Amino acid sequence: MPFTWQINVNKTPAGPPGVTFDPATLNNVEIGDQIIWTNNDVAPHWPALKNSNGTINNQYFMANQIAPNSPSDTFLPAATGTLNYVCFLHQDEAGSIVVVPS
Repeated sequence: MPFTWQINVNKTPAGPPGVTFDPATLNNVEIGDQIIWTNNDVAPHWPALKNSNGTINNQYFMANQIAPNSPSDTFLPAATGTLNYVCFLHQDEAGSIVVVPS
């Protein structure tokens, strides 16, 4: 049965202003599991796949940015491997998803 994972987009509680993905890395996600980002910030955010050549695909996880205080559409990984991502709107915000066989 698929598992639902949640990644929170949170304002950093201390230090320089910014936002973090929490958790920054999801490990042991299986093919077909569901991933939802929840934006707990007052600004929009848009997780986008960062390819190994440095290009960014803002359509890979979802078609649109996540509005403030809202959840994203559900993403279902279809292949194993590590998916590195950044916020398409704020590229200093980054995370990764490690997808393993079911």
